[in-house]
Amino acid sequence: MSLDAFQLPDSAPARIGDFHALWFEKASGHVPDASDFDVGVLSRQYPLIARIGTAGAGSELVWRDVAQADHWPFRTPVTGRPVAESVPPLMSVTRAINSFQETLTSGVPDYFETTSWLYGGRTSLMARLVAPLAVGEARELIALWEVMEPLETP
Repeated sequence: MSLDAFQLPDSAPARIGDFHALWFEKASGHVPDASDFDVGVLSRQYPLIARIGTAGAGSELVWRDVAQADHWPFRTPVTGRPVAESVPPLMSVTRAINSFQETLTSGVPDYFETTSWLYGGRTSLMARLVAPLAVGEARELIALWEVMEPLETP
């Protein structure tokens, strides 16, 4: 699958669409270089953004660089810690990790919306875009989340 074959749905939030356009512009037909995506700078416009890499013999996904957001809609990511620690339990962990691994392998972005992400007894409608980045011969990910509806109290 080529990079230009991936398209966001019309329902994707504008901020995710803007970020995808930036990623695609930097890609120029190839997976863009990680040096083009400074999380600290990008977090001014995209407050829920993070870089994800792999570590260890099992290539566990870990947070490489995380925006300093006031509120993450899941457990706050911690640089150097496993991504799985931040994802809500049960099937969400498997779904998220498999999606991230597929993006690392394929080199093609992935978009996902969820309507029941629990955080502190609340639910929200969220969208997530994860896209690959080149780090030398290896790959990392850049991920952006967007809350599409305000958090509600049950």
